[in-house]
Amino acid sequence: MTDNLAVDDLSVNMSEMAQYTMEAELYLKQLANKTRLMVLCSLMDKELSVTQMLDHVDVSQPVISQHLALLRESKMVATRRDGQTIYYRLADERVKQTIGLLHKFFCAQNDLT
Repeated sequence: MTDNLAVDDLSVNMSEMAQYTMEAELYLKQLANKTRLMVLCSLMDKELSVTQMLDHVDVSQPVISQHLALLRESKMVATRRDGQTIYYRLADERVKQTIGLLHKFFCAQNDLT
């Protein structure tokens, strides 16, 4: 049996792939929470402050702040300070692409069904 897997015409060495499974697991765990997913979706096309996010995510300000701290720690969001206001944006291209795919598969009105 070969130690390679064909993925989209690419040959992937399984032992090399194993090195990245922990990173992939942590990435997916960040996405596997409704509040964090809603926060990331709200940041898809724009940066927002916590106050602005309250209009998009139906949880309290402290809850959003806790989830943003986790997303910042995992480098999925970045910040920009303007006076006393901190604005959040998606910081990782993988997150942008993943959220885009999730939107396409689960949110967009299309003929996938």
